[in-house]
Amino acid sequence: MRIGLLVYPDCLPAGLFGFSDLLMAANLRLGHQRFACHWLSERGGPLATANGLSLATEPLAERPVDGVLVPGAWRDTSTALSDKDEGVVDALTHLPLETRLWSYCTGVCLAARTGRLDSQPATTTWWLRGLVGHRFPAVNWKPHQTLVYREACATASGVNGYLPLALALLEEQCGESLVADIRRHMVLPRPEGRHTPLQDVPGLLHHGGWMRTLVQTIEGIPAGELDTARLAAAMNTSARTLQRRVLRESGYRCGELMRLVKLNQVGEQLITTDNPLAVIGHVLGFPDEASLRRSFRQVTGMTPGGYREHFARHPLW
Repeated sequence: MRIGLLVYPDCLPAGLFGFSDLLMAANLRLGHQRFACHWLSERGGPLATANGLSLATEPLAERPVDGVLVPGAWRDTSTALSDKDEGVVDALTHLPLETRLWSYCTGVCLAARTGRLDSQPATTTWWLRGLVGHRFPAVNWKPHQTLVYREACATASGVNGYLPLALALLEEQCGESLVADIRRHMVLPRPEGRHTPLQDVPGLLHHGGWMRTLVQTIEGIPAGELDTARLAAAMNTSARTLQRRVLRESGYRCGELMRLVKLNQVGEQLITTDNPLAVIGHVLGFPDEASLRRSFRQVTGMTPGGYREHFARHPLW
């Protein structure tokens, strides 16, 4: 599989190196070259990245690849949609439709500008949610998800979004056992280091395909409609089989995990937006604010207001 690693001015190349390292590890584990990486840019030639590192690249239009990875850049909300990206966006737009497009962090903005995400589910970094929602209304934004993986286009949030993208690709191409080997032997980094009372949920996304799908399925079902039977049907299994597997793979009972995932969505909204709890609960499908408030305090040991005050994140810009 031929992988294009896209470089453009002021992009952050660390994720590109990390992505290619994981593919190299897969090649070594398999004993043959399953993946080949190519460094690409709009016009080719040496290109300086955000930290001054110059990389030799080939022209994007001249190197046939099966997929292209678009990294983020050192941007703020005023420059995330920069006019200087028009050339690279045009080059991405003219890629063959069969060429897969993966992006993360502010790189999702470049992918969205190609139109390839229109009518498709996608996610991006938390501080871009308002901007991309306004600028690209045709995209089916999933602001509560850290990874949206589809065959044609995949998106991830955060500067380390390359990691879930790489793991999902490796699992798709090589299977869960190889991914488990790579995770174990490479001692891959854990997700974001904010140790909130709901910290276990992001970590579950890195446990493998089934668990990641389970968490994302729970995230997509309104809280008031979520129960074991509904979840089992969505996962194409029986309730009893679902309960056993959830306990075995996560350490949580099914009901506990469902509540934890939904409350994690509440927690993320509390620390990344100024929305009142009533609005957050309504969007996520909770029946009423009073029961949500009680449940949140039971699980986290904090009131929603206290949680927001303690863990709130603010942009650095």
